[in-house]
Amino acid sequence: MNFEKIALFVTIICLSFLIGCNKVFDVQEPDTETVPEATITAIKTDYPNAEKFVFKTLLKDKLWKARFVSNASNFETQVSPTAIVAQVYRESADFTLYKGLTDKLKVKGGAISGVQLADKATDNGARMKYVFNGKPFLMDYYILNDWHIIKLTAKAPSEIIALDVVDLPGNIQSFCQQKAISLTNSTMNLITDSDGRKAYYIYPVAQLYPVIFNEAGELLWIARNSDGSSVVNKPNNEVGNAELLAKVTEGYEDFTTPTTVAFESQFDGLKSVRYVLQKKSGVEGTRTFINELREVFVNATTGEIIYDQYSSYVFR
Repeated sequence: MNFEKIALFVTIICLSFLIGCNKVFDVQEPDTETVPEATITAIKTDYPNAEKFVFKTLLKDKLWKARFVSNASNFETQVSPTAIVAQVYRESADFTLYKGLTDKLKVKGGAISGVQLADKATDNGARMKYVFNGKPFLMDYYILNDWHIIKLTAKAPSEIIALDVVDLPGNIQSFCQQKAISLTNSTMNLITDSDGRKAYYIYPVAQLYPVIFNEAGELLWIARNSDGSSVVNKPNNEVGNAELLAKVTEGYEDFTTPTTVAFESQFDGLKSVRYVLQKKSGVEGTRTFINELREVFVNATTGEIIYDQYSSYVFR
C-alpha cells in the first residue's frame, strides 16, 4: 500500500499520546471511526517513543494498518483494538545485500525499493518491492541455517489481511462446510495484488496447499480431487497440457533440472495444476551452489495463473 497516495486515506498525526488524536478518516468507508486508545497503548507498550500515528482501516472496528515514527525510524504493522497482531517492519534505505544476491540469480537486474526490515526478528527477515522486466514483485528475504532465502511473488500483494471465519463471505463458509474443508484453526487471508484484484487464501490445518477463491467467493484453485482419490506428483510434462506448460516456462527455459512434484487435480469441474521448475548452478555441497525454483499454480480450466512464486537458495 502506497502511503504517499493521499487520495487513499487522510493522515492523522498524533503529536502526543495524551492528546488522544485517534480519529481515522478512511475514504473507502462512508463514515468516520475511532481507533481505540487501547490500540495506541499496545503500540506504545513496545515502542514507548512512538508518535505521528497513521491508521488505515482494513476491517472496520477490527483491524487497522498502522504506521508510526519511533526514534527517527518509520515503522509499519497491523493492529487490532487491543494489540499488535502482525510483524512490525522498520524502513531501511540499505539494499546492498539484496541487490548483491539478486545479481547472482535468474532475476538479476531488477530495481529494489521500499526495503522494510522485520523488527526484532532473529532471521534478518526483510521485504521490499522488486521491479523485474517492468513487473512489480514482492520480495521476501530471510536466513535459514546456512542459506540466504529470497522469494519473489508475482503481482506483488499490496495488502494482506488476516481473517477469522466470520470475516469470510457466506458462500465460502458454506462451500467449506459442504466439502468438509475444516476452517478450525485454519490460516485465512484476504490478499489484494498489485492489479487491485482480491482473493481469499485458506490454509487448512495440516494441508500443504491453500484453497483459493476470488473476491466473489468462486473457487479458483484447490489441490483436491472430488472423488476422494489422492493427488499424485508427476513430472511437469505429465500434467496440464503442452500449451499451458509453454506459457508457464516462457522466460524460464534454462530451468532444466527435472522435477517430479508437479500435479493436477479435478474438483467439481475445476482442473487445478501445480508446476515446479528448477535450476541448479555451481557445485552441490560447495559455497558456489545456488538452487532456484519457480512454483506456479494454474487454473487449467481457464488457463489463468493464480499464484506464481520464484525462490532462490544461496549459501551465506
